[in-house]
Amino acid sequence: MYRTRFIIAGALVLLFAAVFSALALAPSYVVLSLQNETNPPAQSGTAASQDDRTAIAHTQALITALSPLIATTSASTLIAQALGARPAGVAIDHITATAGTPGTIILSGSAAQIDAISTYQSALLADKQFSNVSVPVGDLAGTADGTFSITLSANF
Repeated sequence: MYRTRFIIAGALVLLFAAVFSALALAPSYVVLSLQNETNPPAQSGTAASQDDRTAIAHTQALITALSPLIATTSASTLIAQALGARPAGVAIDHITATAGTPGTIILSGSAAQIDAISTYQSALLADKQFSNVSVPVGDLAGTADGTFSITLSANF
């Protein structure tokens, strides 16, 4: 007898939870169904999608026309280029970037051989993204036990 009462009470609690959930979701269902009736989904080839295509084409034309005026180089791409020009035996320990006109990037590290620093400087000078590449004379002469710092100037 108690088992039957327990099953009936559990069923009533579950039924109440189901009715409560349905009532809680009913307003959302009504709003969505009314919205779908007033705004049917756009079909391909309709005037709305044609207007969208026209707007996209106009935006792409503006981007193409204005792209020379926008600086597309960022500090991260310049740092990646500088690290890509690094010869074997050169390790970069610290990078500092300061934005401005022109911005500066300072690469600090160590080299196994002193001539690797000069090779690295030459490789960075060959890259036209950097307007100035400077290495202290003491670093090029090898007075700092292979440690060096290179200052790069560029617009970013």
